[in-house]
Amino acid sequence: MNWSLTVPWGETPVPELYMRELNIWPTLHRAAEGEEVFPGITAHLAPGHTPGHLVFVMHTAERDVIFTGDAAKNRAELVSGTTDLTYDAAVSKASIDAIWAMWRKRPGNIVVPGHDVPMVMENGASKYIDRREAAISAWFGDDMETTTLFKLTL
Repeated sequence: MNWSLTVPWGETPVPELYMRELNIWPTLHRAAEGEEVFPGITAHLAPGHTPGHLVFVMHTAERDVIFTGDAAKNRAELVSGTTDLTYDAAVSKASIDAIWAMWRKRPGNIVVPGHDVPMVMENGASKYIDRREAAISAWFGDDMETTTLFKLTL
């Protein structure tokens, strides 16, 4: 929040007006590192994409589920430790290392990257829980109900 309020208007994709208004919202609560923000869900600082980025961890009896948001947008970033669209690559790398430490903490933990399919760890390597799919749907007919699907994955 603090960083977003210092960004000059119109120079980045930060929604300046929203951030200014959110900052004065009467029910705004700024989560702290490790704080339980909902029952069983803790917030953890993971800067890099933006300075105040958070990762959320849902704790259950069987496993933790780690929601990375844009701290690790996809498997490639998570596995390589290299990110795209970051204000500081070294800080992003440290956040990804922290995500890996959370992931390895308990057997069966699940990680959900910001823009990818959830994964588990098997023998030290990431494995998708579901099949990864990508497609483009386009209208080539005479009505809005008829679409053509172009699959981009096998």
